[in-house]
Amino acid sequence: MHLAYRETAILFGIGVTLHNLEEALNGPRWMREHRMPLFEPNGAIYWALTSLVSAVIWVAVLGVWLEPWNSEFQNVLTGFALAMALNAVFPHLAMSLARRSYVPGTASGVLLNLPLGIALMGDRMASTPSDFLAWRSAIGVALLLGAGSMGALYGAHAFLAWRRSRPADGG
Repeated sequence: MHLAYRETAILFGIGVTLHNLEEALNGPRWMREHRMPLFEPNGAIYWALTSLVSAVIWVAVLGVWLEPWNSEFQNVLTGFALAMALNAVFPHLAMSLARRSYVPGTASGVLLNLPLGIALMGDRMASTPSDFLAWRSAIGVALLLGAGSMGALYGAHAFLAWRRSRPADGG
């Protein structure tokens, strides 16, 4: 891949990291204030999950930077780009409009992740327009990232709720 693609990948990694930081700092408070019914938000879980996603994106970004010929890194980065572009619109922008309240992560998602993600996907399409395997792999990464993030978020909160509901051990 060309230098502009690799530079866009670096900017995308920065955008995802800023987006995750915004969510970790403000997400739990916003959820409490807007009475999101699924669970009592825990800031430590948000920090852990957003830090993990940021670390994983940087593996793909650095992989594309150091080994631009490596299609596996390109597929993972394209999957991230797809997941984060969709994430900017659903749930962030859609929920901000529906609730008439700024949802943490909307600005960074719409202003950074959406355009940079589209640019990365556009470059990937231009370089491998008919490579079905590459796109199937990228879509798989996007689905795994989305399902894994949501599963980890809700699963960790469910586990904490379960732990709190157990009677204290005697002893």
